[in-house]
Amino acid sequence: MEQKNQQYVMEIVLFELKEGTDKLRFCEAAAALSEVLETGVSGFKGRTLLHTPNEIQWTDIIYWTDMDMALAAMVQLKSEPAFQNFVSMIDSREITQRHLIPTNLNM
Repeated sequence: MEQKNQQYVMEIVLFELKEGTDKLRFCEAAAALSEVLETGVSGFKGRTLLHTPNEIQWTDIIYWTDMDMALAAMVQLKSEPAFQNFVSMIDSREITQRHLIPTNLNM
């Protein structure tokens, strides 16, 4: 179904931290990355980081203006030290990433 009035793209990333990762250090890295996103990445609209009560499974929800901006940000962030620090604490075997657009229910 083609989306004619798309207002944003939601990027959802589900992951687990590497064993032994300090949660406080990880949250500090997440905050540093949020600052980079807010001040230096075009198309960024907002972000929410969530976790299960036992802090084993995490979900990062990032809002972008459109898909092109979301994809361009990934290229830009690969060379960003704050991003590298953040992802260095994530277990790369446990990542699921999706880019989603809103469905128009008022057809």
